[in-house]
Amino acid sequence: MDLTKTRISAAVVLGVAMSAGVLPAPAMAQQAGEWLVRAGVATVAPDESSRVLTAAATGPLAGTGVGVSNDTQLGLNVVYMLTDRVGLELLAATPFEHDLSVDGLAQYGFTTTDLGSTKHLPPTVSALYYFNGPDARLRVYGGAGVNFTTFFSEKLSPQARTELAADRLKLDDSWGLSLSVGADFRLDETWTLSGAVRRLDISTDASLNSALGRITTSVDIDPWVYMLSVGYVF
Repeated sequence: MDLTKTRISAAVVLGVAMSAGVLPAPAMAQQAGEWLVRAGVATVAPDESSRVLTAAATGPLAGTGVGVSNDTQLGLNVVYMLTDRVGLELLAATPFEHDLSVDGLAQYGFTTTDLGSTKHLPPTVSALYYFNGPDARLRVYGGAGVNFTTFFSEKLSPQARTELAADRLKLDDSWGLSLSVGADFRLDETWTLSGAVRRLDISTDASLNSALGRITTSVDIDPWVYMLSVGYVF
């Protein structure tokens, strides 16, 4: 028997098996004390509902409501592993900008549907629990935490300013819960590919001045947040 050929053949088979996922890859444990920094694309997709608009001059305007558009920005988060299975995550992003629409004003003699826009930042702190051990190449986790959302740069559309004589649009900041599920796939000892889905509890009181006096409403934005990212472990 040619031992050299046998060793070469065994090495080829081992390499093919590992690349195909038949055999486990070398251990790349994600352990207590490690940091994971992720950066990628994050989409905020509101699942909004709102109360009817209420005007100071007329009271509730039946059949009206507010809509909030989606937006995609750079998503950032940092995870510190408290134990081999429990991590503490801070979520951040570049500011999201959402178009605001208003429905139901036609019955009151207005044609405006474009209300304006707002920006927001949703910093969120979560505890993560990884369901499989630190040596797994694919690690799935669930998370729960607290979200703070601050709104700023509220702008009214030209149509709202002209037809409604609107000004001083304001959305109040919000505190709420966050739930998430996700997975980290370890490419090597340093790099990961990650994906996550998050549900944020965001509610705000909105108001503006208008020809009907001060108009107010409450909006439950409650978005789904989808993120794909690349992570760096150190």
